[in-house]
Amino acid sequence: MSGDVDLSSAPLLEEHALGLLSDSPSGLIVDLTDVNFLASMGMALLVELSKRAAGSVEFAVVAHGNATARPLELLGLGDVLAIHPRLDDALSALSGDPAPPPE
Repeated sequence: MSGDVDLSSAPLLEEHALGLLSDSPSGLIVDLTDVNFLASMGMALLVELSKRAAGSVEFAVVAHGNATARPLELLGLGDVLAIHPRLDDALSALSGDPAPPPE
């Protein structure tokens, strides 16, 4: 995903993610690395996707910086979502590999 995750783009993200979940993957990562703005609707969607994935699909979010990680952190969503600063970290977490040491 790139650009903004807001009222107009969140439904597209939801449709795409639900399509992926219907294929019963072992994991789903939403990578917000190239997102410039994460609206409340986007955050609510992440929580909803996490709930839909619970129990059958591992779910993670890649978010770093003021546009994505900061709003998620301020709302306490780190307690609800598995948030990682880099895609490699999320992939390692979902595969069960130990986390690499911080740089």
